[in-house]
Amino acid sequence: MKAIKIIGLLALVLILCTALCLSPASAHRVYVREQVNEVQIKAWYGGGAPMAYADVTIYANSTNGEELCSEGKTDEKGMFHFTPRIGISKYRVVVEATGHRAEKEFDLAAGGGSQETAELPLFARMLAGFGYLAGLAGIGMLLAARKLNKLHTTQAENNR
Repeated sequence: MKAIKIIGLLALVLILCTALCLSPASAHRVYVREQVNEVQIKAWYGGGAPMAYADVTIYANSTNGEELCSEGKTDEKGMFHFTPRIGISKYRVVVEATGHRAEKEFDLAAGGGSQETAELPLFARMLAGFGYLAGLAGIGMLLAARKLNKLHTTQAENNR
């Protein structure tokens, strides 16, 4: 009886070890492939308003120099999409609308696009401008006070 319990226990341990060593079963094979379909360009004005329907020109920078890659217009949200060329990672984008122009170079191989820089809201920019002007006025008043103090000091010395 003792031998049967030992054999049963060994069989249970063997079954558990086998179950733990097996990888999960899969009914289908799974494949992974990277693919870059398109590059997204976003254009906006200083206050944050999108550059709707602006002219966009994309130039590809290759070993042969710079050549035209794509042209078009932004949508109502200031977005433009283009498919990058195989083997070329450096591009220059020019966006123009009603006298406004922006130009940007980027390299897809260097991590794709750049992060958007956060722009201060209008009220914060106005506050910063007033602070700048107040600082200039303060410097002017400090210099004027020093000059006036120097003038009073020389007059007091002359009166002695």
